[in-house]
This record gives sequence, C-alpha cells and structure tokens, in this order.
Amino acid sequence: MSRIITVTAASIIAALSLAGTSYAAMLPADRALAADHNPRILVMNTDEIEKHDTFQDTLNALSPASPEVRGVQEAIRENPALKHELLAQHVELNNVIFADEAADGSFVLYIR
Repeated sequence: MSRIITVTAASIIAALSLAGTSYAAMLPADRALAADHNPRILVMNTDEIEKHDTFQDTLNALSPASPEVRGVQEAIRENPALKHELLAQHVELNNVIFADEAADGSFVLYIR
C-alpha cells in the first residue's frame, strides 16, 4: 500500500511540474507584459550586454526550463499583440529568456 501511495504522489508532483507556469508564479514584469495590450518593446541580445557584467552572467545562467524563462514566454503567449510584434521582428519565442520593465513603461526583452 505504501508503494502505491509513493508512486501516486510522485506522479502528481511530476504532472504539476509539467502543467506550466501559473499567473501567480510570474515575475511582476512578466505580469505587466501579459496585461499590456500595446507594449513598447526593445529586443536585446544577451551578447550585446557589456562583457563580464553580472547581469549578463545571470541571464546566461538561466536554463530554458527555469521558472523565469517559462514565465516570460507564457506572458508573451498570453499577449497576442506582443506575440505578433515579436514575429514581425523575426524573434522566436523560445529564444526570449527575460523581460524587464523600464521606468517609462516600455519593456526590454532579452534573447539568446
């Protein structure tokens, strides 16, 4: 009986981890990005950041499966206008790894 409970619990945990990023798990910039119907964006490649900058190191350390990356990609999927704009700029969704909201309300999207 204990073995069945263990297998069931492991299955539930695995299913929940694959279920996707919830809105509550998104970073504040990601939530704002998902809600903005006409976002102003700047797409920046991580290679364009000054070498040996700690922010560049942080971005390069993000894995595609990390919650931060999945959160920003989910925010883009939820925003049709943003998704259309990125496709017009030939940006692949899977390459977007981080979003940052500027003081003026625009967003910087970092890609690798």
